[in-house]
Amino acid sequence: MLTVNSLNQFYGQSHTLWDLEFEIPDSACLCVLGRNGVGKTTLLQSIMGLVPSVTGDILYEGQNLVNKPAEYRAPAGIGYIPQGRQIFSQLTVEENIRTGCFARKNFKSNTWDEVYTMFPVLASMRKRRGGDLSGGQQQQLAIARALMLEPRLIIMDEPTEGIQPTIVQEIGEIIQRLCSEKNITVVIVEQKLAFARMVGSRFIILDRGRLMAQGDMNLLSDELVQEYLTV
Repeated sequence: MLTVNSLNQFYGQSHTLWDLEFEIPDSACLCVLGRNGVGKTTLLQSIMGLVPSVTGDILYEGQNLVNKPAEYRAPAGIGYIPQGRQIFSQLTVEENIRTGCFARKNFKSNTWDEVYTMFPVLASMRKRRGGDLSGGQQQQLAIARALMLEPRLIIMDEPTEGIQPTIVQEIGEIIQRLCSEKNITVVIVEQKLAFARMVGSRFIILDRGRLMAQGDMNLLSDELVQEYLTV
């Protein structure tokens, strides 16, 4: 599904990503782990074309994304949920969701029903403004909007940030369903280790822009947690 080869990225003179290499199979959930400031969000932005990659390849279903503009991603079936969700606060829930349709040429009308079935709270609040929703409801809205693309890959940056525990559990269950039932591949930057272990099938750990460890989630040992994740 997604393969990263020898990826390097710079901010000015600062070398932020160093020769990253990893692969994500179809329908997997990869959790990108690491302390603050180690390059996790930069990696997601590089995949999305929001920051330039200096060297290396990002292969999505065999196509190299490195030299393609950011706007290529959505029509190609890549959904992006940035940190902070960035929903449109003055638009209604339904209008926010509808914005996810525009990048698809052959939109399936039954996607509306599927999204509202997955997020019944949004169905009951479809005429309310996005800015009036709680943080957890806004996160569900952001995922629903991404699903309107009928994506094959969804990238999420800290989806549990600032969300109450009950909604965190719901979001975790939804991510699991996206992978197992919808065959969607998911990449998540996540700080909550328990959540990462709940939803992730694979992990990578970054430290100062370098890949320090990767593997199946059951290989995330206490030693790795202590060395690279404990604050």
